Amino acid sequence: MRLKIAWATDPGLEREENEDSVTVWRNKAGLDTLIVVCDGMGGHAAGQHASSIAVKTVTKVLSEDGQEGPDADRLKRACKEANSAVFKAAQENPEWAGMGSTLVMVAIRSGECGLLNVGDSPAYLFRNSMPKLISQDHSWPAEQVRLGLIKPEEAENHPLKHRLTRAIGVWDQIQPFTDKIKLEEGDAVVLCSDGVETAGVSVEEMGRLLLADGNLDRGAERVIERCRELGAPDNVTLAVARVEVDVTKTAVLPKMKL
Repeated sequence: MRLKIAWATDPGLEREENEDSVTVWRNKAGLDTLIVVCDGMGGHAAGQHASSIAVKTVTKVLSEDGQEGPDADRLKRACKEANSAVFKAAQENPEWAGMGSTLVMVAIRSGECGLLNVGDSPAYLFRNSMPKLISQDHSWPAEQVRLGLIKPEEAENHPLKHRLTRAIGVWDQIQPFTDKIKLEEGDAVVLCSDGVETAGVSVEEMGRLLLADGNLDRGAERVIERCRELGAPDNVTLAVARVEVDVTKTAVLPKMKL
């Protein structure tokens, strides 16, 4: 199963710093592909430090654990270490107090896609051009929806939409969401920071811009350009892994003469 990968990040038009961090691996740590996206939060550039520490810790743990594959427990251990590293850094540096980060990652091997996320940076599966949210939103309104206390439509424009109930490094313990997905030919897994939504680009539009012509690098640039056209008030990051279609399976064989 062949994968195409692309990613892009941009500070946007209103932020001095880019507090998003992204890492994309190929054929390392017993994985075909690893994608990690983190969106930091905190004043005085603390968010930038938080997201950077989180990404570096996750990749360090996975590169040194001697394991292979996208097992959920493996991803959870990396997440736990990232949480501890960011929490410790915030405790040791008063100017970073209260900093934190979202974390969303996918680890892919032989068509198996392991997913882990903390916070509200989303992951989507595009199958037959139709998007599906595969991560779990850890914003306050989304948690209230899962508890049955408010309706989904009430959460869409809720004033506390960006208040997180879970984030890397804010508390000494964290409970991530995990899942495993069997990928099919033509599937695309897209991870992004919430800067795409904040700019006003819908999931459907993001998919059209990203996947329109098969050129993922250009597609990622188109998404960034569209966000900037709409004002891009936040940092914007996205990364995609797409399963390539094996054209040899669909090739039409010539008719045999009898």
